[in-house]
Amino acid sequence: MYNLEDIFKQSLKDNYSAILDTPYVEARLVFGIKIVRDRESRCVEILNTSKGGDYYQEITDNQYQEFYLKGWRHGVYVVSLQNHKRKLNLIDLRVNEAIKDLSPKKVIDSYHQKRKNILNRYTKITSKLNLLHNE
Repeated sequence: MYNLEDIFKQSLKDNYSAILDTPYVEARLVFGIKIVRDRESRCVEILNTSKGGDYYQEITDNQYQEFYLKGWRHGVYVVSLQNHKRKLNLIDLRVNEAIKDLSPKKVIDSYHQKRKNILNRYTKITSKLNLLHNE
């Protein structure tokens, strides 16, 4: 079992994560998941950059549990896969609407291409998660 400080330290050691430090916060980003530690208060939070509008949303309690149980990389993969599933569902809805509205084939094809790209990313992350489990 990990705490937020342990998870943040893991993110610092993660060579794959993007460094987003500012004078006010230390931050890392991987697959749309951002972990931030305030330099003054030392408060740590994990944000989902794939949800929300103008501001990133903090991950849910269930998603935090994934990080607490298995650590940084496992949590990143799980939340990222959830994001991809949500995006696939949205694309499926849009395809169905486009078909009902008799949209041009070009529009429907673009949705299919987006769906294919997301499925490729989903497969890539799933294989990384499986490798992590096998270690």
